[in-house]
Amino acid sequence: MNILLSEHAGFCFGVRRAVEMLEKELASGENRIFTLGQIIHNEDFNADLARRGVICTAESDLENIPREGALVFIRTHGVSREVIQRLEELGLPYVDATCPFVKKIHSIVLDEEVKSRRRGEKAVFVLLGDVSHPEVLGIVSYAEHNDVVVIQNRDQLEEYAKNAPRELCHIFLSQTTHSVAEWERCCEYAKSVFPRLTFYDTICSVTGIRQKDAAEIAKKSDLMVIVGGKNSSNTKKLVSVSEEFCETVHIRNAAELPQNIFRKNMTVGVSAGASTPDSVIKEVIQTMSEIRNDEMSFEEMLNQSFKTIRTGEEVTGTVTSVFTNEVHVDLGIKHTGILPSSEVADSESNLVASFKVGDEITVLVQKFNDPEGTVQVSKKRVDSRAGWAKIQEAYEGGVTLSGKVVSVIKGGILVADELQNFFVPASLTGVPKGSSLDPMLGQEVAFKIVEIDPARKRAVASIREVLREERKALEEKFWAQVAVDQVYTGKVKSLTSYGAFVDLGGVDGMVHITELSWKKIKNPAEVVSIGDEITVFVKEINPETRKISLGYKTEDTNPWKLLQDQYQAGDVATVKIVSLTTFGAFAELIPGIDGLIHISQIADRKIANPADVLKVGDEVQVEVVDIDYEARRVSLSMRSLIEKAKAEAEEEIVQENAEYLAEEAPADAE
Repeated sequence: MNILLSEHAGFCFGVRRAVEMLEKELASGENRIFTLGQIIHNEDFNADLARRGVICTAESDLENIPREGALVFIRTHGVSREVIQRLEELGLPYVDATCPFVKKIHSIVLDEEVKSRRRGEKAVFVLLGDVSHPEVLGIVSYAEHNDVVVIQNRDQLEEYAKNAPRELCHIFLSQTTHSVAEWERCCEYAKSVFPRLTFYDTICSVTGIRQKDAAEIAKKSDLMVIVGGKNSSNTKKLVSVSEEFCETVHIRNAAELPQNIFRKNMTVGVSAGASTPDSVIKEVIQTMSEIRNDEMSFEEMLNQSFKTIRTGEEVTGTVTSVFTNEVHVDLGIKHTGILPSSEVADSESNLVASFKVGDEITVLVQKFNDPEGTVQVSKKRVDSRAGWAKIQEAYEGGVTLSGKVVSVIKGGILVADELQNFFVPASLTGVPKGSSLDPMLGQEVAFKIVEIDPARKRAVASIREVLREERKALEEKFWAQVAVDQVYTGKVKSLTSYGAFVDLGGVDGMVHITELSWKKIKNPAEVVSIGDEITVFVKEINPETRKISLGYKTEDTNPWKLLQDQYQAGDVATVKIVSLTTFGAFAELIPGIDGLIHISQIADRKIANPADVLKVGDEVQVEVVDIDYEARRVSLSMRSLIEKAKAEAEEEIVQENAEYLAEEAPADAE
C-alpha cells in the first residue's frame, strides 16, 4: 500500500496562531479560561481542552462568567460585534483569536458600509457560505446599513437573482473555508446578471491550496482518507473535492479508520482539515503504516530496511547523545547524524539545556562522511524554512507582526522578530521625509509585510501601513461619537496662513485664524506652535466632506469680559503706545483691547502731530474716559491727567501761601 500525504494537511496559520495563544495562557495558569463556542472545529482537540479545565460556553451565557480570574477566548471563526460590545460592557477580559483572514472580511464589510453611506444609497452583500456557521454569523453582524444575502451555491444565487434589485450595487464575498470551484461558478454567473458588481475573493489562500492539493492527490489514488472534525466546514469541502475523483472516507481520528477497505498495492491519499492537530494525523498515518507492514512480503520488508536519504532532504530523527558542541541524531540509517552547535538556530544556545536524549527533531541532511559513518545535519536550515513559511502566511493574510528596530541603515531600518530581519524603507517607517531615523533604534514597532522575494528569502515591511490602519480605526471611532460643542485636547499638527490644523486622535480639525485669538493677528504662529497641546471645541461638522471646524478662543478669555473686572470710566492706567495716526495714538489697555488717545487729549496744548509728543513703545499714564461695550471702543486721555496735576499743584501753592496772602489783604474800613 502506497500512502500519499498532502503537504498542506493539518493546522492552518489561523488555527495554529489561536492554539499557540491558548497554550500560552494555559501554561501561565493565571486565569480560568472560557471559550465562546469551540475554539476550533475538532472534537478530539476540544475534548482535550475540557480535560485541562477549559470551559466552552455559549455567547448567551456571558453574564454567568465570573468577573474575577476569568479570561474569555474568542474562537478562530470570530464572533459578532454585539458579543464584543457585551464583553466590554461586562468588563470581561478577553483574547481575540479570530483568524486574520476572517478579520479582513470584517474590515471589508465596514469599509463598504462607509462607502455606501457616503453615496447615500444601500448595497447588497452576497455572502457565499453556510448561513449557520459562526464565521458567517459574525460577518453578517458588521453590516448594519446594507442588506445581506447568504447563499451556499450557484443554484441559490440564481434563485435570489430572479427578484434581486438590479439597480443596487452587489458586493460578493465568501466564507474563508468555502469551495473555490463554487466561488468561481457564482462569480461567473453574477457577471452575467448584475450590472453593478464588486468582488472580494476572501477564501483563505491556504484553503484554496489545500483543496487543489487534495484534488491532485485524489486523481492519483484509489482511496482518499480525509481527517478532521465532523462539523469542520473546510474538512467537509476536502471530502467533497476528493469524492469527484475517487472513493473517499471522512474520519475524525485513527480509531475511526475502517481497516477492511485497504488492499495490497493500492494507493491511499491522506489530507486533513485546517483544525486537525498534527498528532491526530501522525496517529492515522502510523495506523495505516502498521496495516501496510502487516501485508508486506518478506522481500518488501527487507527492501524497506535499506532506507536511504539524500543530501538536501529533511528527515525526522531521535536524539541519542547530547554534548556541549554537538548533538547526535538517529536518522534510521547506517550513518549517525551530527548536529553541530553552529547549525542550531541560536548558535549561542546551551545544547545540553536545549536537547535531551529521546527528543524527536527534524533536520536537513547536508554532508555525508562515509569513512566515519556520519552525516552532518542542520536544524537551523529547517527552522529557517519553517520561519519563511510563516512569513509567507503573514504576508498573504495581512497579519500585523511586531519586532525591535535593530539597525538604521542607508535607505531605511532593519526590524527583527523571532523569524528574521525585515527591511523597512524610510518612506514606509511613518517618519516624515527628511527626518532622522536614529530615534527609532531600539524601539518596539508593529509592521506588516508588503513584499516578499521567496528566491532570496527577503521581506520588505511597512510600519506606515499599520499606522494608517490604526488611524483609520481611530477615525471611524471618532466620527461615531463626535458632536458640536464637544471639547478635545489635541496636538497642533501644522500651520497655514489661514489657521492651525489640530490632531484630535485620528482626525484633523482646523482652527481658523479668527478663532485663535480675540485680538487681530497676522499669523497663527503668534498664538500656537507645531507640537503644542491645546484644548479646542467643535464648532461645526460636515460628515460628507469629513471636515471639522474648531474653536479655541472662549468667552472666559474674551478681553472685553476681562476689561469689566479691571477698569471703569475714571480709572487711571499705565498703557503702551502701539500705533500712531494723524488723529491720535492707540494704546494697549489690556492684551486684546486698544484705546484711542485723541490728538486733542495727548497734551494740554494744541499739537500738530501726535508723533511730536509720542512714539510707539512709550509707556504713559492715561485716564479711562469712556468704555463703549456695544461699539467696542475705549477713549483715553493724557490731557485730563495733566490738567488735574496742574490744578492740584496750584491748589497746593495756594494752601502753602494762605497765611501770606491773608497779610497782604487790605484792612476793612472802620
